[in-house]
Amino acid sequence: MKYITIVLLTFAAILIPRNSFATEDVGAPAKVWTYPVVYALDQEVTWYFDMTGTGFTEKQDLFLWAWSPSEPDAGNFDNSSDFAKLEYVSGMTWKKTLTPTKYFNKTVADIEASSGFWMRLKSKGNEKQSDVVQAPWSVGDIKTFKESGEAVQIFPQKFYLDEPLSILVNAEKLWVGGTQSGLAGEEIFFHSGLNNFVAGAIVEANMGNPDLVKKTKLTPIGNNIYKIDFIPREYYGVGEDFIMENIEFLFPTKDWAKVGTNEGGKNFVILAPGVPIPLDPIFSFFPQKFSQYDILTLIRKNNEKSSQGLVYTITAGTKTITGEFTGNKDEMRAYINLFQSLSTEPSIDKISLLVKDKNGAEIIKTDIPLVPLSDLN
Repeated sequence: MKYITIVLLTFAAILIPRNSFATEDVGAPAKVWTYPVVYALDQEVTWYFDMTGTGFTEKQDLFLWAWSPSEPDAGNFDNSSDFAKLEYVSGMTWKKTLTPTKYFNKTVADIEASSGFWMRLKSKGNEKQSDVVQAPWSVGDIKTFKESGEAVQIFPQKFYLDEPLSILVNAEKLWVGGTQSGLAGEEIFFHSGLNNFVAGAIVEANMGNPDLVKKTKLTPIGNNIYKIDFIPREYYGVGEDFIMENIEFLFPTKDWAKVGTNEGGKNFVILAPGVPIPLDPIFSFFPQKFSQYDILTLIRKNNEKSSQGLVYTITAGTKTITGEFTGNKDEMRAYINLFQSLSTEPSIDKISLLVKDKNGAEIIKTDIPLVPLSDLN
């Protein structure tokens, strides 16, 4: 135990420069966070410090005194420089906006090899200082994501409507046109909506609108990793009573020449915390064997909340039969009297079935063999 204590004290002495202590230690921040949540070391980030419960006073001038990965304001602990001043936000929260490589005058590699961002917040002089603070950084998150082989990941995993989030995208892992060919090196955009693109909560990647082009464009951060950062309520412009269930999205390139999706051409959907994982849709038909003289029942269970209903098109011989399903999200059915439409047709060996939702999304497209009329005798 004595050995561990000595090691810790030695480590602390290495981290904190000598002759740099204030008269009064006012305590630790209630919370420290960043925007963006995930940030590259050579890109701008804002660090936020909630100093509620400390000995600092509201709107007081506070300054950043950091010593790792370097000490930008070295020698000025008793009279902090203006460049180290934080901006007061509100409610005992201060912020500091900086680009790590510029502020600390270090390369990305230098910072990655360091012990991280270590600092205190302090008054202009040496009167008051906070406890030692480590600002969050994203070196581990980005590396782990790249090694995971996943196409997308959201940070933090528990994200909320009024709090910042970052979505990382590995362009190499996106599906394009049925293959995992990726969008490496492309300009990529974020076409998205809340709650399965519910009306009023959609931000389109509309290439004809310069504001939307800027808003939806992903930022490349190296090694074909891209990201986008936002606060959902602000980004989608939803009201105070809006309940976020999920974020649904896909990734078009400029002018929608290519579209990056999840496997199978599906949109990506990330569920909000606490939202149960929906059951997979199940499609079936009855009877399993039927002829052109039968009544066919189409059934789909566990329908998407956003589908707004289902429609079908059946092509058989020279005839086309269309109609709508009835029911609700849990189960929708369609009853088709094939005899009524096909009784005058010569023997047909199959029907071609296409089912779409009322938003135009294809649900199923398949051929179903028919029992030959000769087998009915």
